[in-house]
Parts: sequence; structure tokens; C-alpha cells
Amino acid sequence: MITKITWKNGLTDGFKTAYTLLKVVLPVFALVKVLEHTPVIGWISQVCDPLMRFVGLPGEAALAVVTGMLFNFYAALGIILALGLSAWQITIMAVILSCCHELVLETAIIKKTGIAAWPILLIRLGTAFAAGAMLNLVGHLMPS
Repeated sequence: MITKITWKNGLTDGFKTAYTLLKVVLPVFALVKVLEHTPVIGWISQVCDPLMRFVGLPGEAALAVVTGMLFNFYAALGIILALGLSAWQITIMAVILSCCHELVLETAIIKKTGIAAWPILLIRLGTAFAAGAMLNLVGHLMPS
């Protein structure tokens, strides 16, 4: 049964979660907006453009991909919002980051279990970009 306490606890937990996410997303979003006025994003875009085009994303999306891979989805989300990607590009980004997120932390955990980290890391990276490339192909086959 839903009671006042249920609503109170749910709202409290919801606001705490929103606050936690905003503490990550807003600063990253602001930083990317500032970086748009410097040559940094342009440099990153040029270097990563071939790989990003392979998966159907603009070169600027490399910043979000790398951030998501090294840190977490929420940091990448702040960048994704700042880039103004299409819904399909956001879908590709979500699939890539679902396969390959928080690599530093998760690789350290894998090493602690005694499993060789490099093969797992390469599998995750390969799977992420293969899935992105397949989605890119599917996107080209869909009618506009």
C-alpha cells in the first residue's frame, strides 16, 4: 500500500539521486561549452574523426566516448547534451558506452580477480566499436 511515508521516502531518494547526477553532469556540460570556444575540441575531433565516422558519430563525440570509457555514463551524458547529437547518434553512443564504460575501475577489479586484464579490455573495446559500426550500418539502411 502506498502511504505518505512511501511518497516521502521516494521523493527524498529521487531528489538525492538527481542532486548526485547534477553534480557530475552540469560541471562537465559547462566545461565542454567553455572548451567549444577553444581549439581543444577541434584537435580531439581531428585525431579521432576517422574512428568516430566509422561508428556514425562526429569527431567531437570522441570526447564523450573517452570520458564515458574512463569515468562513467553521467560524465559522458553532460558532453552528449552539449554536442546536440541526433537520437540515432545518441543510441550508438549508448550502445558503445554500455559495452565499454568505466574501464579504469573495472579493469582494476578484473586484475584483482586474477584474470588477465588486457584480453578483457581488448574484447570490450572491440565489442563496443563493432556494435557501433553495426548500428551505423543499420542506420544507413533505414529510410529517412
